[in-house]
Amino acid sequence: MPNDRHRQYIRKVRADVGMEPAWPPSADRRLGDVGVFRKGHFERKGTLKTLFGIDIENRPSKKNITVFHGDSKGSVQIHLNTGIGAGAALVTADGSMVLEFGRANSVLFHAAGCRTEEIKNIDLVEKRMKELHADKKWPRDHVVVTEVTHAERTTAIMCSRRNGRIALRAGADPAATGLDLLTATGGLQWTGGAAASLQVLSEGRLTPLYRARGMIRHWFREDEPGFLDDIDDEAEDGTEEWFVDYVGSEDFEAADYDEAADDEATDDDG
Repeated sequence: MPNDRHRQYIRKVRADVGMEPAWPPSADRRLGDVGVFRKGHFERKGTLKTLFGIDIENRPSKKNITVFHGDSKGSVQIHLNTGIGAGAALVTADGSMVLEFGRANSVLFHAAGCRTEEIKNIDLVEKRMKELHADKKWPRDHVVVTEVTHAERTTAIMCSRRNGRIALRAGADPAATGLDLLTATGGLQWTGGAAASLQVLSEGRLTPLYRARGMIRHWFREDEPGFLDDIDDEAEDGTEEWFVDYVGSEDFEAADYDEAADDEATDDDG
């Protein structure tokens, strides 16, 4: 399913770093953006201000994470300054590395020099979202970007083949060592190996990660933990409670999308 590889990228980076990855990775995400998730990625419709007249204030997040790293739960191995595999023709030297992808569509994601900001008056925003929803003025599939992470350098590589190997070299930063090679200021150069279905080689000043909130529905029985007395709606088959919470593209995907089947199909390809 080549057309679904962006969903593989989004799912795997999200699982590793706990935030929604922008698609494409160079896409601009801003606080207060309102949109919908279509085919696994965010489609902007406007802003809280332009669509609903809601003003927002920005502030730095309390998170102090400056580096986000994901390797598809250990599926991507990084070999520094050494060759791997007899006859692989991927012998590296100082300032270079070989990436080994253990599964098809595994993703290496690395963002450094990160700063995260969020909506300061989020309580007011959530209150207005609930009011608008109760008045049927907030579409249930609409979400709002409430947190964004900007990165000085971002590297993202997804290899479509199982056991694929890729050799990289720091382009103009010979002093870079270890994982710093992944965000070398001079960029990375491709020096050999398998073709990748996604390549973002140490690009600067992207907003590769974000978080969004939307309207979520839950049902609770009166004898069940989580039951709330101030109910928004009543459903015939029980109590229906709507509230604002973090959401991602996975919450809006078609039920027939099968990530495991996609992995297996690509693993068997060639």
